Amino acid sequence: MGPNVLVTGGNFKNQGAFLMLVAAGIAVRDYLGGRPVIPLRFGTARQRIDIGYETLLAEERFGVRPRLPQLPRRARDHSPYLFTGDIDAVLDVTGFAFGDQWYNAPLMRRAQNYEWWASRGVPVVMLPQAFGPFELTGEPSRRAISASSAVYPRDETSFKHVEGLLGAASHRRMARYPDFTVKVPARKPEKLTIDEPYWCIVPNWNIYERADKEDARRYVAGLVRVTRFIGALGGRAVGVCHEGARDLELLQEVKREYTELELVSGLNGLELKFVLGRAQGVVSGRYHAIISALSQGVPTVMHGWSHKYSWLAADFGWDGNCVSPFDGGDATIDLLNSYAEAREEMSKSLILSTEKVHSVNLAMWREVAQILEVEDRI
Repeated sequence: MGPNVLVTGGNFKNQGAFLMLVAAGIAVRDYLGGRPVIPLRFGTARQRIDIGYETLLAEERFGVRPRLPQLPRRARDHSPYLFTGDIDAVLDVTGFAFGDQWYNAPLMRRAQNYEWWASRGVPVVMLPQAFGPFELTGEPSRRAISASSAVYPRDETSFKHVEGLLGAASHRRMARYPDFTVKVPARKPEKLTIDEPYWCIVPNWNIYERADKEDARRYVAGLVRVTRFIGALGGRAVGVCHEGARDLELLQEVKREYTELELVSGLNGLELKFVLGRAQGVVSGRYHAIISALSQGVPTVMHGWSHKYSWLAADFGWDGNCVSPFDGGDATIDLLNSYAEAREEMSKSLILSTEKVHSVNLAMWREVAQILEVEDRI
């Protein structure tokens, strides 16, 4: 039997986090020959089973500990759950939490959990994610990274932030690897039909909330202007909610100004990837919505709010397509015009870039197999 691998940092609410859960689960099964595991508090039993995860009977919110007294081996063998003693490795799929943008998050608790696992000889690997800066979150970030057997910053800026944090005690196993969700398969929604051709608008409340009042106004006004432009092209503008209520509120605000906007919400990340993959073009402030589109050859305008977006563009050879969300839509409309003129050529280039990203991902999983001391099946 292969290793039981606990996957932390993912969830079923944020669809980027969900896609990373799915991608990690596939890799654990197919590349490492193991079983992916997630704590009981995440999702429903049906959701966990649907993506092939076992369940850990432990409570991470108050430190990693069993929810029930440790059972005798005979009872554990008949339990539908796994226990902390059954875990052979931990994979962190946070995406972006260790940095000052998330200083209110419970980062110290997560760091202490990783120290707990490391003290028991269980390797912790921080899969590709963004890091830093660390002016407000230095101590928990340093402890979490130091407790890990390997750390994989997703971009060069994050890599330098981690190096600066650790100083002379630079991590013994650190390498830059890109996002690892590019090959997650899309899933056709059961009860959704959108007439083609259509263009997708994917907002991000982080852009709105982190802006000053005037820039926030410009962000929404720009989205309205872009949807009207799409209508003028003769296509349908589809507002895609990739996270939750706050993203949906932004879409509803746009729809009040442009009533022809169709709204899509309530889908999981696999279903949203299907919708995005059939669009003529996408305008997105959501990182994994961008990846879901680019990895299927769909030209995408990127609205970024942190360093991770420009580096993502570089990974796909898509430089010049990450623009300010606060210019009233000018740059976005210019790019959409260019997509209409050369979409087929752009799509082929993006598919080739996706294969290159995937080949680098496979190299990462081979390294993870070495750390876990299992034979890779790649």
